[in-house]
Amino acid sequence: MKIGLCTIFMLFVVIMNAQETPATAPLSPKPHDNLPEQRNTNADFPSLKDRLYLGGNFGAWFGNTTYVNVSPLLGCRITKKFSLGVTGTYNYYSYKAYNQKYVSTVYGGGVFARYLILENLFAQVAWERLSVPDYRSVLPEARVYVDNILVGGGFRQQFSDRGSFIAAIFYNINQTPLSPYQNPIVQIGFNVGL
Repeated sequence: MKIGLCTIFMLFVVIMNAQETPATAPLSPKPHDNLPEQRNTNADFPSLKDRLYLGGNFGAWFGNTTYVNVSPLLGCRITKKFSLGVTGTYNYYSYKAYNQKYVSTVYGGGVFARYLILENLFAQVAWERLSVPDYRSVLPEARVYVDNILVGGGFRQQFSDRGSFIAAIFYNINQTPLSPYQNPIVQIGFNVGL
């Protein structure tokens, strides 16, 4: 099943990448330049730094129940509309009851592909692998890896030339009893270009 899901993900990436063709017209050299002719493959992104962006989500609440979520991401624009990236996730949860404190953590990472359908509307597919407490195990500190395949999309609102707020809704098509969050998954975060 994992091979099939990986194949579907790769097909999605190839199809979305094929939807936009970069400009391939050569730059005409200046008469005084003795440099070899160069080709500009994407005028929108003259350097790798212009392609990269940072972002993610952060959330927390404190009290009898404490929850902290940190989910950074690093993305790379392949074309003006299509980007790929990597994510990290760390969740801390503690609960105090009857003079005892229960603590659990979830951590891991993943990859995503994002395609801008309209200027502010995007579709996204992501795969993440998270280490979660195994509540089914008889061992007290047992952990297990859970694979999540998130499909959905969202809205982005620019707050500067290189930054935007993101609001998105995803559905985990690989939901299990050990998945750390339930469907639908709502995320609010930001992206900032480097």
